[in-house]
This record gives sequence, structure tokens and C-alpha cells, in this order.
Amino acid sequence: MPLLNSTLRPKARFQLFAIAVLALVANLVQGQNLKVIDSIRNAMRNAPERKQFELLNAIGFEYRFSFPDSTIYYCTKAYALGQRIPVSTGLSRPLSFIGLAKANQGDYAASLDYHNRSLVVAEEQKDTLQLAHGHNNIGRIFFDKGDLVRAYNQFVISRDLFEKLNDASGLAYVYRSLANVFKAKEDYANALQNSEKALALRKALGDPRAISSAYMELGLVYQDMDTTPLALKQFEMADSIASQMNDRITKAEITIGIAEILFDEGDAENPGSMAEDVLTIVSERSNQKIFLRARLLLAKIRTNLGQYAKALPILTAVYTGSETTGNLAFQRDAALLLSVVHTKLGNLIVAKDYQFTYQILQTKIYNEDLNKEIERLQFQLQTEKTEKENELLKAQQVRDEAVIAQQRFENMTLLIVVLFVAVLAAFAWSVSRKRKAINRKLEEQNRYILSQREEIFKQNEILSHNNKELELLNHEKDTLMNIVAHDLKSPLNRISGLTHILDREGNLSSQQTELLHLIKECTRGGIDLISGLLDVHALNEVRENPKPTAILFDEFLRQKVQAFFPIAEAKGGQIRVNNLIEKRVISDASYLGRIIDNLLSNAIKFSPRGSVIEISAGWKGGCIHLSVKDSGPGFTPQDIKQLYQKFRKLSAQPTAGESSHGLGLAIVKTLVDRLGGTIELDASSKGSEFLVRIPAESL
Repeated sequence: MPLLNSTLRPKARFQLFAIAVLALVANLVQGQNLKVIDSIRNAMRNAPERKQFELLNAIGFEYRFSFPDSTIYYCTKAYALGQRIPVSTGLSRPLSFIGLAKANQGDYAASLDYHNRSLVVAEEQKDTLQLAHGHNNIGRIFFDKGDLVRAYNQFVISRDLFEKLNDASGLAYVYRSLANVFKAKEDYANALQNSEKALALRKALGDPRAISSAYMELGLVYQDMDTTPLALKQFEMADSIASQMNDRITKAEITIGIAEILFDEGDAENPGSMAEDVLTIVSERSNQKIFLRARLLLAKIRTNLGQYAKALPILTAVYTGSETTGNLAFQRDAALLLSVVHTKLGNLIVAKDYQFTYQILQTKIYNEDLNKEIERLQFQLQTEKTEKENELLKAQQVRDEAVIAQQRFENMTLLIVVLFVAVLAAFAWSVSRKRKAINRKLEEQNRYILSQREEIFKQNEILSHNNKELELLNHEKDTLMNIVAHDLKSPLNRISGLTHILDREGNLSSQQTELLHLIKECTRGGIDLISGLLDVHALNEVRENPKPTAILFDEFLRQKVQAFFPIAEAKGGQIRVNNLIEKRVISDASYLGRIIDNLLSNAIKFSPRGSVIEISAGWKGGCIHLSVKDSGPGFTPQDIKQLYQKFRKLSAQPTAGESSHGLGLAIVKTLVDRLGGTIELDASSKGSEFLVRIPAESL
């Protein structure tokens, strides 16, 4: 039964349809068919190993959309089991399913690697069906990367193999892939034809999820053709089918597609709630593309409503997430919106930086678009070349038929033979003219490609110039920061000295004593911040190699820790030392000292009053092993992601009002890296424990 009444106006139809989609999404609490998964798990308990291999593949395939990590887990087990048994066919399937899961996570390099491994195994086992699926999957990777020529070639190979096998399910996949290629080159006639073929095959097979996906793909073709009513009709059909099954990823993709249409139509109410519902269904690990689309749409809506403070963290997360995965389109759109938001918030310098970043990304995308245009032209040339070869083959076939006909009618009169030769000569002359015309057209297209390459070269020069200017600006910024830090440190030190003089003078009232204490704390916090800034700047600018010296480690550690005893006692706590290194070691004493200072300072700062801080040292495998353990609040999962980043204040707060500027752990990580060591955080128990391992020599 259709969701909408066809007599409603388009705007009302959009709104009612959005409400219906939201109601259906609210009822979905699982993304997979749990009955199927439970059935597979029950069947695995007493199944023979060959059957277990098939069931592990089945459960991995079932998880591929909503929980790609589970797909990778089960299919890795399936592949190991298949190698151990071993299986004579189908060993490439778990590799192929892992490739699909990696693509859903946005890791296209790993996805391509697994699909290529799948092809190798399928060829070794002469598994034609998996070869066909492998070529189609590799074509999808090339398509996502914008390489239309190689994508098309892979799809054609896959189509021929599926046709040879008469596999309707596989043909439906490859027709959908070909539709995407033709849509990318704006050949909508062929795109519609292939989408409709895929829909017809999937209807015949009767898989609801596949049918829903086919309607959605057809709707996307109509949407690119700017035929919104037809696109909406296909989305309605997809939603009608998806609502009958427990598939939250398909629902999420349908919902975000409709939300984007509603936003473009000027709907100010429904798209926001739809995008928020999508974000409750998908995550960056389950389906990165849908996740970024939903967050970017939500940020656009917040910006349009003037809710700049709410839009800012969303846009920052989209920019950071797309930057790490190299998704330039999302990164560019986020940078542009960040420029607008910061301008509205009065942060003009930050807004200018994002505007500059947007222009750089726009230039990069423009260059990529030029490359894609060249690849599209190459694809067109290859298609025309194939058509020309087909014409030549047909001409050859006609000539062969003429020879056969001449042999069969040898007793025909000379006049008929002469007439036939004349007709054949005329045909050859016609073919020659066509060939020359095609060659002229190819030459013109080659000249056009050369001109496009020259334009790309010019744009690359502009980009290089812009990068140099950006480096100069960055250098000026660092120089300015260094000057400001030095100029501020001196007066703050003078203020600190004056407060100590006043303190020694005495004869101050209680209020004056309290104010003097506040001045001391403020100046100490400012000096700490400036010192941290100068340390970070020095570490970044002056990349000197460590200077190893012989260190009597027991005495060295005792002196370092003793400096912190008064600080710990001021908070009613204590520091316990357990040193097992009684020999001399060769390392950089300055680097080691700063590492210990920062770790102990952090441990005291974030530990509650009366707590015990433990520092341990040992020697193992040619390395110094340091451990600093506290009983503070520990770290959240979000803290751990940002643990060693500069200026990142984490969730924990100093327990006695101390200042914290988020530089200590960044400095520790830099120093440990320069010593060739490692640092790890153990947050499994109460508090936290930092484990540092530094290579060294002993005497």
C-alpha cells in the first residue's frame, strides 16, 4: 500500500513521507535480521567443519552493512578454517566479504587489497562465480575513486562472466554498477536502462532488501536528472519494502536521501530531526559516507537557523573525520561552513583560515574533476574504439559471406560477378571514408585532452604558489607567538617576584593575603602556559638529536622525585619509588628528566587529596621501563583519542585548582619519540598508569 496520496501537493507529500519514515525508523532497534543470525549461530554448534565454513561466511555477510567489524571477525575465522580443512572451492568468499566491510568503513585501500586477494584465490580454485563477484567489487572501488575507465572494464568482465553462468543475482549487481558509471558520465538513457534491468531481476529473485536497494538506486538516477516527482516515487517504493524488514542501514540511507531533498526544497523543520535519527542508526565505523552526510546536513540546518554555537562542534567533527580519511568533498564543504560560522561568531582570523583552506580544497577538487573529465573522455574514446572494432568485424563478416557466396555461385554469369565486385568496392570505399572520419574525430579529441592537461599544469603551479604562501604565513605565526610569549614572560616573572616580596614583608590583612595568593596563582598559571608554549615551539623548531651521557640512574631518579615531594605533601599525598636500576645507563638526561617531570606533575595535579602516586623503574631487553601510576579519575574513550594532542584539555580537572593547558603529555610524547621509545596508557583499573619504554645502553 503506498505511503502517500498521489493527490497531495509535492510539499505536503514530502512532509507526510518524512513523518512516515521517522515513525518506521523509530521502531527499528536492530540493523540485521536477528532471527536469521540466531538461526545460523544455533546451526553452527553441531555442524561439521565444512558446514561451519559456510555458516561463518553467511553470518559475516549478514553483518556487512551495520556491523562491518563483525563481518571482518567472522570472515577471518571462515578464511582460516577454509585453509585448514582445506576447501576446494569458495575460499575467496570470506576475503570478498571482508573487502565489502572495509569499503563500508571507508578504508578503500584495504578493501581493494582484499578483493585482489579474493581474485587470486578464485583463479587458483577456478571459481568462476567468485571471479565475477570479485571483478564487480573491484570495479566499485575504482568507481568510488573516480577511475571510470578501469571501473567500466571490470564491470564488463563481471557482466560477461555472470551471463556465462546465467546468474541473475550477480547480473543485477553488475547492472546497478554499470548504471552508476553511465550516470557519472551523464548518459542517463543507459543509466536508466541498466537500473531498470537490475530492478527487474531483483523483483524476479524476490529478495526484499535487494528490491528496496534497486528502487533507491533508480530514484537516485531520477534525482540526478532533476525529475523530483519520479525520484520521490522510487523512494516511496523503497521505503514501503524496507519497512517490512529489519534493515536499519537501508532505512538510514533512504531517510538521509529524503532529508537532503526536503532541505533543498526549503523545508526548515523535518530534515533536522531526520538527520538526527540517522545518526542514532549509523556510526562512522558502520557506514562512514551516510554518517558524514547526516552530520553535514545537520550542520547546514543549524547554520541556516542561526544556531552557530550548535553547528560549530558538528562541523569541526565532520572536518576532522573527512580530513583523516582524505574525503576532500566533505572536508571542503565543512571548511566553507566553518568559515561562515566563525564569521558570524566574530572569529574573523579563524574564519579567514578556513576560507583559505576551502579555496585550497576547491582547487584540489577542481584538479581532480579535470582528471576525471580526462578519464571520462578516455572512457568515451575506448567505447568508440570498441564500436569501431565491432564495425570492422561486421565488415569482415560481410566480406567472408561474399566470398562464400561467390564460391557457391561459381557458374553465375560474368556480369553478376562484376556487379558484385563493384558493390564490394563501393562498400570498402564507404568503410574507408568512415574510418578517416573517425580518425579525424580522435585527433580532435586528443588535441582537446592535451589542452586540458596544460590547464591542469597551470592549476598545479597556482596550487604550489599558494602552498608556499601558506608556509610563509605559518612561519610568521610561529615567530609572532614566540615574540609574544617572551614579551609576556618577563613582566609575569616581575609580578611573581613582587608578590614574594610583599609576602615576606608581612603585616597584611586576611583579605590582602587572599588577594596576594590569587595574584600568585594567576602569574604562576601564566608563566606555566608560556613555558609550555616555548617548550612546544622549541621542540617543533629545533629538531636536535638526543645527546647521550652516562647517568647513575638511581641518584638521577631520586633527585627528580624529591623535587615533587613538597608538592605532593601539600595535597596530603605521597610518592612511592620502586627503582630496580642500580647501574649507569647511557641516554639523554635532559629528555629523561623532562619526561619524568611532566608525568609526575600530571599525576599529582589530577589525583585527589591524600592519594599515593607510584613511580617504578626497571631494566628489560636493553630498555629503561618507567611507570607512573596515580589514583585519579582516569581517561574516557574520547580522552584517549586526543591524549597526546597539543592544547587538548581532557575531561579530568585538577583537584586543587591548579592550571592545566593540555601541553604536558604532548611534550612527553615528542620526547619519547625522539629517544626512539614508546609510551602506553593502562586505564583498565582505577586511575591511570603511563608505561614508558626507552632504548638505552648500560655500563
